[in-house]
Amino acid sequence: MEADFQTPEWVCELMAGLVEGQPGIILEPTPGKGNLVKSLRNKFPSTQVHAPNCNFLQLDPYNVDVVVANPPFSPMRMGYEMLYRFFNFSGYVIALMPWLTIINSENRLEKLKAHGLCEIIHLPRRAFKGSRVQTCILIFKQGHSGDILFKDVCRGQNND
Repeated sequence: MEADFQTPEWVCELMAGLVEGQPGIILEPTPGKGNLVKSLRNKFPSTQVHAPNCNFLQLDPYNVDVVVANPPFSPMRMGYEMLYRFFNFSGYVIALMPWLTIINSENRLEKLKAHGLCEIIHLPRRAFKGSRVQTCILIFKQGHSGDILFKDVCRGQNND
């Protein structure tokens, strides 16, 4: 039986705070119990936040202003498949992913850069209580090809 690791509230608030401007439609394709959806709706009360209650991989693409998601890490292949599919919905994607997404494959990192990877936010190892998976938030903006901004919220973050 797989463990169920919902996105912690402080991570949801951080991710919602990363959304720039006033989007008309936000897609959260992996809502789980709705922690991230709640933070997005609190931050953007006049914005449509779509959180489909179906298998995202079977959903027909439609245009949204931004995708904000924490895809499942198990199996990891599914998480990568979902991440790449997010780009069919928007050129602006904010996704919480395992740290290994960016460090264990040069080929994968180049693919992510080609999709406009512009920022990496390193999260503390203990971000998900009961899990030892190191995580990060990846921000993509279609057309970005410059430097990648790196932020580390591990220092000084009290999330015990």
